Amino acid sequence: MAPEQIDPIELRKSMRLALDIIMAHRIAKGLSLDSARVTALRDTLEQRVVLALQETDTEQMPEGWSWKKAAVEISAQVALAMVHEQKNEPPSVGP
Repeated sequence: MAPEQIDPIELRKSMRLALDIIMAHRIAKGLSLDSARVTALRDTLEQRVVLALQETDTEQMPEGWSWKKAAVEISAQVALAMVHEQKNEPPSVGP
């Protein structure tokens, strides 16, 4: 799938649940929630989802296939991987 076929606004909508998963984990574990860190996490999630979609041969997908639905599923899997990557991140100190 060509990157220009991916609407960035629709992509972000498709990734909302995945970002919620990542943020819920960070809150539960007391990890940093500063805006720079959150932005970096969102960017990483988006990059990984876009890379996965770029590797998709849309001509091989079944009728009714939607990149938006695929993005929801992919982003959830990426979010779980990112949560796993955060296991060894030290908790935030201070307010």
